[in-house]
Amino acid sequence: MPLPPAARRSKGRLALTIPLALLALILALTVAFWLTLTGSLPKTEGRIDVPIGGALPLPKEKDRAATLGGPLTIARDNHGIPTIRASSATDAAFGLGFVHAQDRLWQMESMRRLGAGRLSEVMGAATLSLDRYFRTLGLYNLARETFRQLPDDARRLLESYTAGVNHFLKTDPGPLPPEFLALAHRPEPWTPADSLVWGRLMGIWLTGDWQEELIRAALFKTLNADQMRDLWPALALIGPSASLESTLPREAALALAEAVPDQARPFLASNAWALTGERTASGKPLLANDPHLGFQAPTQWYLVRLETPESTLMGASAPGTPYLPIGQNGQVAWGFTTTHSDTSDLFIEKIVDREHYLGPDGPTPWRLRQERIDVRFGEPENLTVRATQNGVVISDALLGGSGQAARSLLGPDQVIALASTALRSNDTTALAMHRLNQAKNAGDIRAAARLFQAPQQNLIHATRDGYIGRLSPGLVPLRSDGPGLLPQPGWTGINAWTGYIPFDELPATLAPRDNLVLNTNSRITDEGYPYYIAPDWPGEYRAARLRRLLNHKMGQTVTDQADYQMDTVSEAMTDLLPLMLDFPETKRPPGSEIARAHDLLATKGWMFDMTAPRVEPLVAAAWTRALVTDLFADEMGAAFPLWDRIDPDLLVRVLKGKTSDWCDDVRTAATQEDCGTIKAQALTRALTDIRTLTGGANPFATPWGRLHVAHFDHALFHRFPIVNAIADLSIPTGGSIATLSKGTWAPGSPEPFSHFHGATLRAVMDLDDPNRSGFILPTGQSGHPLSPHYRDMLVPWRDGDLIRLDGRDDSGGVLRLTPDRD
Repeated sequence: MPLPPAARRSKGRLALTIPLALLALILALTVAFWLTLTGSLPKTEGRIDVPIGGALPLPKEKDRAATLGGPLTIARDNHGIPTIRASSATDAAFGLGFVHAQDRLWQMESMRRLGAGRLSEVMGAATLSLDRYFRTLGLYNLARETFRQLPDDARRLLESYTAGVNHFLKTDPGPLPPEFLALAHRPEPWTPADSLVWGRLMGIWLTGDWQEELIRAALFKTLNADQMRDLWPALALIGPSASLESTLPREAALALAEAVPDQARPFLASNAWALTGERTASGKPLLANDPHLGFQAPTQWYLVRLETPESTLMGASAPGTPYLPIGQNGQVAWGFTTTHSDTSDLFIEKIVDREHYLGPDGPTPWRLRQERIDVRFGEPENLTVRATQNGVVISDALLGGSGQAARSLLGPDQVIALASTALRSNDTTALAMHRLNQAKNAGDIRAAARLFQAPQQNLIHATRDGYIGRLSPGLVPLRSDGPGLLPQPGWTGINAWTGYIPFDELPATLAPRDNLVLNTNSRITDEGYPYYIAPDWPGEYRAARLRRLLNHKMGQTVTDQADYQMDTVSEAMTDLLPLMLDFPETKRPPGSEIARAHDLLATKGWMFDMTAPRVEPLVAAAWTRALVTDLFADEMGAAFPLWDRIDPDLLVRVLKGKTSDWCDDVRTAATQEDCGTIKAQALTRALTDIRTLTGGANPFATPWGRLHVAHFDHALFHRFPIVNAIADLSIPTGGSIATLSKGTWAPGSPEPFSHFHGATLRAVMDLDDPNRSGFILPTGQSGHPLSPHYRDMLVPWRDGDLIRLDGRDDSGGVLRLTPDRD
């Protein structure tokens, strides 16, 4: 029976109403979700009362409440950079903890959980391997021990910083940042150990030679001793008692090297230099520093200005800590580069039974501790961590929690222990950083450096009264049998650590006669220096280029130093490329693509400048990558992907004939290839690789910046489609592996020319007028993807601009924190 007209109209209206209602609901939910997300952006204006003694007790230390002693203002500039004005250094630390929590809470949370081996409590079983590794290292226990050993003034600063973080956590009325919402997770109160574990993590991140030991051990089963010395000339220094061929099985070495978590792999580089007033326009020193780390969003640093009656500190802080690792205080300025020193070793330990291992004096009890790793949505995992007199056993953690995988590769009676200066319980590096921030003169800097233990770093410093210098503080082991370049049997005593290089005998350059000091991870020892420090010095080409630029003119300015930090000329290419181009014309017929590529790179007009718009850098980089593969992959076999790297100094020695014959392809027994053949076939393959990577683009019209793109991925949201379009950042860049503007790319990765490591901060500090100093980050101040300050420094960073931290701009809002004494 048909419906009457009125009923049909009613049904039509109902059918129309349902989708409209659904659309309205979706719109309302979207608006609500958006308001929730944006509601987690920080409060930057107004007033917040801070109860005295009420809201700020430290977790598990309620009898030692840290409070705000006086009024505190937080004035942000148009980039969201805060100037914190406080009545004391401890109050300034309170304010720094508060703004760090406002802007970088998820970064702080993930950092402390990584260091504590507690990511799986939030992320589930996906992070179990990470937790096993870091729980085995015991970094968080070491951080707790560091706090217990600190003097009162350093403890008070950490306690006040902790109180600032916790005041935000307890009183912020808005929702938590989006990462916490996505994971339905609420952070625990902050503790001083959470701050100190950052330094322990840096000690591990900047200590990488033990991973090279695994690669060397794997290659020794494939290469001969001469080939190994080609790759690592320092092997010639190994003492007569130490084995030149590790007893570690090749399969075990490969498996251990592959199992090292990405979060523990070192990518080490930085530039720093200082000029006295004799070289500057102002007559006072300048100091420049750009630390090179892996790219991420947000970046590792947070810019801040801290004003107290005692001093004005400005520079780069590390979210989660109260210190400025790079900065100045009006009287002194400081920056760091890594030394690449060998401060870790691997030892093959022999199991006697469940309670003992074999030491030099016979069966020795293990040092044991039990760890429980809680897993979200899963069963907890219990971990027994063993340690010997050499160090903590890491093979179980790397090859599987049960140890069965380790036993199958290493044998039933062997494990691998790690000795590292970064794992000492009485480390005083945090106190060194505390004292460095307070330094007023060169003597204070030296006194602070004496406390610096791990990782060894180059401390470039300058003072307002005209002094400049480089100290290289940190513990460097003395070994019984020369360099610790290969895993050695722990029960023999070979390569046992017998002490450390005395502080006063560490390399240093103080008050140099040429009025400049620089380091680019370059050599810090003179010929004849009596101690072994590092197996190689990878920054020599950058050092040569920097010295050339600094000697180019007198009357240097802040702008000049910023220009040098952006320099993309490859000094390495000036040595390497003529050798690569030197092959017979018969292998590059006239009119062929290979001849065209050869002529392109032979033209002097590009001046070896690895700038993003030019095409020559891409052809040169692709050729170098292909050449490395063709020279070394056949001899190295399965270990090549672990070693795969661009080492200009090695390539120069190979092409000059100063090494073994790497040009012959050992896989073609009937043919003896020469270097000209290898160069030509590598150049041909390079052009093919460019087409493959660009989807068929013309390699003679494809700029370097098409593939050399800096990627700053969000650690969590990078894995989620659509969201990662907002949270991940990218921008084409210049530079390369050996340029001052560090543009590191990974030749063996699926996107081999992607720029994944470089300057995570650029700073130029003026000791004449600190307010003329300039700083820049590659991302922005905020860790919130919806903040306008999440990405607002990306383009200025790419372009080499700097931002002054002069405290004059409060256009980003003024927030007042006031003690509530009622």
